[in-house]
Amino acid sequence: MNQMPVWQRFAWPADTEAAGARLSWMSTPAGTRLYADIPGAWGWIRLLEQATVSAYPGVGSSYSLSWQAQDGRALNYTLRTEAGEGPLALLKLRGFRLPETIFITTGAG
Repeated sequence: MNQMPVWQRFAWPADTEAAGARLSWMSTPAGTRLYADIPGAWGWIRLLEQATVSAYPGVGSSYSLSWQAQDGRALNYTLRTEAGEGPLALLKLRGFRLPETIFITTGAG
């Protein structure tokens, strides 16, 4: 708590048997609290879906993520990606559906 931030590198999806994403925080009055524990290889993306995301102006590939905890606290996280939007780009695919037919074939000859 109240320490200098240290950048941590992580790879997604992780090469692990227990894939998932967990977001917890610590406060003096409440101790350690859990916001979300989402299992599976897509847990990180599902956690990102719940965040309020905003790009840092003038800083490429850096984003501010914020979740609101059950007690009203803002849980803030800074995401730096190696290229573009990184995993945030996948959020644009929400609701995407492939067409039922890709090729139109008529009576062959």
